[in-house]
Amino acid sequence: MPLISQVGRRSLKVRLLFLSMYLLLALGAASMVYPFWLMLAMSFSGRSDFHDMRLVPRYWVSEAALFRKYLLDLTPGDRPAWSANEQMPVGVNAAWFGYDRWFTVRDVHEEDLAAVMAIPTAQRQAMARDLRDFLDSRCPREFRYPCGVFDADAAISLRADYYAWLEARYGSLEAVNRAYHDTAATWAELGLVIENLHRQPGTTPRERDWREFLETRPPERAALIDADFAVSYFLRNDELPADYDGERDAAGNIIRARIRFDDLEAGKFGAARREAFLRSHAPARFITLDTERATPAWREFLRSKQQNPDLALPARLPEGGEIAGLWSQFLQRACPPEAIRLRRTDDYWRPFLRERYGTVERLNAAYGAAYASFEDVRMPWAAFRYDNFLREKGLRLRYLTHNFREVFAFIAKHGSALRVTAIYIALTLLAALTVNPLAAYAMSRFRLRESHHILIFLLATMTFPAEVLMIPNFLMIKNFPLAAVLLVVGAMVLFFVLTQTLGKRIPLALSATLALATLAVLLLKGLPWLERKMNLPLSVSLMNTFWALVLPGLANGYGIFLLKGFFDSLPPELYEAGLIDGAGELTMFWRITMPMSKPILAVIALGAFGSAYGAFMHAFLICQDPKMWTLMVFLYEFQQLHIVPMVMASLVVAALPTLLVFIVCQNIILRGIVIPTFK
Repeated sequence: MPLISQVGRRSLKVRLLFLSMYLLLALGAASMVYPFWLMLAMSFSGRSDFHDMRLVPRYWVSEAALFRKYLLDLTPGDRPAWSANEQMPVGVNAAWFGYDRWFTVRDVHEEDLAAVMAIPTAQRQAMARDLRDFLDSRCPREFRYPCGVFDADAAISLRADYYAWLEARYGSLEAVNRAYHDTAATWAELGLVIENLHRQPGTTPRERDWREFLETRPPERAALIDADFAVSYFLRNDELPADYDGERDAAGNIIRARIRFDDLEAGKFGAARREAFLRSHAPARFITLDTERATPAWREFLRSKQQNPDLALPARLPEGGEIAGLWSQFLQRACPPEAIRLRRTDDYWRPFLRERYGTVERLNAAYGAAYASFEDVRMPWAAFRYDNFLREKGLRLRYLTHNFREVFAFIAKHGSALRVTAIYIALTLLAALTVNPLAAYAMSRFRLRESHHILIFLLATMTFPAEVLMIPNFLMIKNFPLAAVLLVVGAMVLFFVLTQTLGKRIPLALSATLALATLAVLLLKGLPWLERKMNLPLSVSLMNTFWALVLPGLANGYGIFLLKGFFDSLPPELYEAGLIDGAGELTMFWRITMPMSKPILAVIALGAFGSAYGAFMHAFLICQDPKMWTLMVFLYEFQQLHIVPMVMASLVVAALPTLLVFIVCQNIILRGIVIPTFK
């Protein structure tokens, strides 16, 4: 009979009560679904957009957001991130798009890209075609600069291309290790080459291969050393002249990101700033000295260093040796400023445009611009990047699946973890569904007077946190008393045989007392004496074995408690009928008790699966051999090496088996709840 009758449900107050209950339930459901949904959404994001914390990633539905993600992932840079949590820099993108407020990825908004995305197709394609042809045929390869190396977890990271290039060249990681005199166990351990632009490219096989790899990248994956950006970064904190005629925003403020090297070279910021930039900040690899002007100062410098003054002055930075050090010191301290010149890509870009278009008017017509001369034309990197973005096929799908492909690739690489985890789960389920029911059945079926005390003892183990039990479990596994266990088992078997054969001649209490006394003497005196006299190891180490994983959780006090309570609720008439039919205890256990206990067994199995599948610290402490690590240990290692979205993807993958097992078990559990209600 329902608590509220049909008539009572017509009352407004009752209906409001129902409505409030449904709202509370809906709010509770939302509070549970929201974090899981957020985790799932973040698993599809990357370093450039996971901070948005959106339930639906913007790049799923926005072309501008997808372009933003693509642009930031290809940010030029000379080094990878030092840690998984390091924030991605915006770098030269700020100069390309002309935004001084672009410091971090959070400062880059979709609307900032609207101007570039709105460039007419013909003009954008003309700009992109010119820059693509220039990169492909006219620009010296030494200016090539890596892009897409900062975030190793990005779907379009240069790192993956580099490792694929090395594998195609050498055939295997082992061959690369031999060539590089390295010992990398994985491609990721091999790392990338971080070049020092104040030195000439190195001559080791690793450095030569890296330079060759950069020089063979297609234009879409290329970047160049940008002297304009270097100057704007150099002057980022300096006060600029009020009469500077550079680009300004709508409010009349100087756009520092658009400062040009030509303005520094022309002396618009003062001779001191030009000298400081060329001596210390500009990449020495691209500095050229006027040897005719600088030779007198060079000889005087050599005399001050007690060197041969007749040593010729190289026009460019030498590749190595003592002369390279002397050249660098001369550049920084003694070289006349008027003898220092910086080689730039603009020195080749402008003649390329002049040769292609002939007149600046024709170039303006193609670009939709209003340049006064070829010297005013910057490289159209923003339009070039957007044009390349439009050429990318399947980019959104690549971003959608990248994190999960990386997780599955990591799991596949550590295939032994799947095997170990599967065996561990199978053994844990087998133990949980045999040992616990047998113990509970014995206490429930035979109504022992000590059952209450035994249950209290078993439940007392639940008062200790798992961290407290790690130490005794570790000591037990490290020095497992195998001889003592075998002795106890043998004594139990012998006692059972004797009670069956001599039970009528010797009272049970007397025989039990004698057996316990004998066993105590053997354990306390016999075994230690045997170990000393015969030097036999009576304890063994179970470390790095499946015994070490299964034994600590072989019996569960809470599971036995639940099972005993369920067994006590079964009608005793079932067992009486079984005895009349001649069934033994094991037969009644397997044929009567276990089939009727499926709901509670499903609960026990679900808990056992969760504890075995999620085992981390326990499995890590007693199985320190990586070959015996479970899946969760490897996923923990994966999470230490990768960014938050990758971690979220690994959590989603790790949660799938638990979800499937729960779906399988829930019908059995609910059947055990609902059917007794109907009865």
